[in-house]
Amino acid sequence: MPLGSTITFTRCAGILTFMTCVCVVPRSSLAQRVDSARVAPGRTRVDTATRVVVKPPLSPRRAFLYSFLVPGYGQSVLKRPGAGALFVVTESIALAMLRESRADLAEARALQRDSIVVIGVDPATGQSIIQRNSYDQELVNVRRGHVEDWVAFIFANHLFAAADAYVAAHLWDLPTQISVERGKRGPVLAARLQW
Repeated sequence: MPLGSTITFTRCAGILTFMTCVCVVPRSSLAQRVDSARVAPGRTRVDTATRVVVKPPLSPRRAFLYSFLVPGYGQSVLKRPGAGALFVVTESIALAMLRESRADLAEARALQRDSIVVIGVDPATGQSIIQRNSYDQELVNVRRGHVEDWVAFIFANHLFAAADAYVAAHLWDLPTQISVERGKRGPVLAARLQW
């Protein structure tokens, strides 16, 4: 077979394959529908030079410092009275308990050196009863531990209040709506955020 006839046969086979695909493949199907989704509008650029930027009442650093020094103060400036009241109440209870623990420690230290010995006679057995001082070094150590615990709790309250104020200063203009609603299986926490 000459070379020219092979090329012609190959061209004819390619054309026949193309024509078969065009004729066999349906152009539209009855099951197909037109897409009904709307096309989103193009994004518009916001000119940041003319946009009004509202600043928070406190910078995050200053809010952290205010609430670290006086728990609840940064929250009150950021108009979060519920959170501020929580930190103030926690601080007052902790200070009252610290005062009470210090008084107990002072009492244990003062009576540790006391030599209270009560000698009596048991009427049933007739034996002598000796009661020694119960304020020993172990009790002093326990009460010192209570004082240290309350000091650590107060420091943690200051730190948590400062961290809360720092985050609140960053998110002060984020519109949130949080609610607890009754669901079929119990309470449901719902949060709505607008972007």
